[in-house]
Amino acid sequence: MHPLFTRVGGLLAYLALWAIVGLATAVVLAVRGGWMPEEALLVAVPLFLVYGIVCLATWYVCRAFPLTGAGTLGRVLLGHGAAAAFTSTVWVALAQGWSAVLASQARWTRDGTLVLFLAGVLLFLLSSAVHYVFLALEAQQAARRQALESAVLAREAELRALRAQVNPHFLFNSLHSIGALAGTRPTAARDMAIGLGEFLRYSVKLGGLEVVPLQQEVALMAQYLAIEQVRFGERLRVHIDVADAAAPVPVPPLVLQPLVENAIKHGVAGMIDGGDVRLEASRDGEAC
Repeated sequence: MHPLFTRVGGLLAYLALWAIVGLATAVVLAVRGGWMPEEALLVAVPLFLVYGIVCLATWYVCRAFPLTGAGTLGRVLLGHGAAAAFTSTVWVALAQGWSAVLASQARWTRDGTLVLFLAGVLLFLLSSAVHYVFLALEAQQAARRQALESAVLAREAELRALRAQVNPHFLFNSLHSIGALAGTRPTAARDMAIGLGEFLRYSVKLGGLEVVPLQQEVALMAQYLAIEQVRFGERLRVHIDVADAAAPVPVPPLVLQPLVENAIKHGVAGMIDGGDVRLEASRDGEAC
């Protein structure tokens, strides 16, 4: 569909431009052609409005003869030349018939008919040139939109990969801790196995969502930290402080997991006395 058909303001401005051309032509017909002013207006203005609507078809001609490929120039000139000649011929016939009906005392002279024909060809070709510019701009916008969509899809793919990723070392260490506890502290081993299962189940559930409330994300991290506390014991100290106003704020799921994992792996795990992991969130007005 022609883009002007979806923009009422643009279409009205386009038709107004053609009406102005029709008014100018009516002045010429009245001053130099000997037409009565009202007859010139009744003939020229509707005539150019109709031709303006017809020239919208150049959009499709331009799409049929793109400015790319082998033999482009010859094909474009032939296609637009034939379309311009045919359209202008029909337009001249319409002009003569319309003027005969509305202006019985005014007639197109032979020279006037030739000028009208040439004007129709030139206007059609000018419309084609303008539409080629529009098509180029449209292609440029489409390329930018495609590049932006590709970037968004790449980011989403990275985010999905991040959501789906569970640190293998975390699983290995958790299973190793469960095995070690099974002989000496079977109750703790059982609790840790249940906690690990709940964490994995909850991770899969949240990972399939676009956003989740912050409180759910923090609850998942609390499960994760509870498992890690069994492994690290008193060396890992957890502090969670989420304000009530911040709890319903939507965030990407599993966005905190890599941060918490890195804090434990590169912080707490390398310290003899362990360390503290703090999860704090507050909200100030509409900001988080």
